[in-house]
Amino acid sequence: MGQLVPLLLAAAQQRRELAPDLWAPHPDAEARVRARLERELAQPERFAWLLAERGGKAVGVVSAGLFPAPPVYQSLLAGLSGDELYAADPEVLAALLDGAETFVWEGGAAVLVTACPTRASERLAHLTARGYRPLTFWMTRSVDPQATRPPSVRPATEADLPALVRLNAAAQEGKRRANPRFWTPHPDAPARFESWMRHSLTRPDRDVLVHEGPNGVDGFVVPQPTGLSPAHDAAGVGTLDDLAAADWATFSPLLEGAHHALAVRGVRTVQAICPTGWPERRAALDAAGFRTANLWLLKD
Repeated sequence: MGQLVPLLLAAAQQRRELAPDLWAPHPDAEARVRARLERELAQPERFAWLLAERGGKAVGVVSAGLFPAPPVYQSLLAGLSGDELYAADPEVLAALLDGAETFVWEGGAAVLVTACPTRASERLAHLTARGYRPLTFWMTRSVDPQATRPPSVRPATEADLPALVRLNAAAQEGKRRANPRFWTPHPDAPARFESWMRHSLTRPDRDVLVHEGPNGVDGFVVPQPTGLSPAHDAAGVGTLDDLAAADWATFSPLLEGAHHALAVRGVRTVQAICPTGWPERRAALDAAGFRTANLWLLKD
């Protein structure tokens, strides 16, 4: 523990330098990092924390974990690594990634996903050389504190659930086309998504917003909290993951409504998740001022 914590705090500082709006430090970073380590080290069948040493000195660390697919997708065990990573040099990086890959493959993972800040160019080049390919853009921009909610955007109600399910099915198809290996919908996806949205309507930490077009609801967005490393302050960051529209023209008012909802909650930065194989969605987010800060890369 005494070796791991300083390395993870150093990794957090590196991330902060690459994207300060996304990875702001948490005032209780050290205690929170220690708590996560204690929790995950107690589950060695699911999580691994790999420490690199050279000459008796700690020179690197990486996290690796096993995660089932979300319920709306086909059953798939994924190995996730690199959301926490510090390496003193490329040789250490290679050794850490070897260890992380061994852990998740031996744990039964069907695919391996690793996270990498976009501006970490040397690390990104190393991952590409190892056979990783971009899977998801994590695109960020500042929240507009002056944003207002357009008249065509309103909070969703239970009566909107059929429209949300219909719109999400089209969005899932977009993800499936982008990468069927990772995003093939589960046969029960509509019912499972409806259940999740019904629950989301009751959660005080997020907003479910719909866009009312000439023919009824034709888009929705869910501004919600962000999960970050415990060394970072996630309170100032919101996420747009569940985001769907019948056409791209509805994206602008939906995003404006999301900005307003997040600004009311005091959120400063918003990140939108976009499959790399979905160029139309990326173009819409580019036009709205989003820029890629982080990547998920896939290897199978």
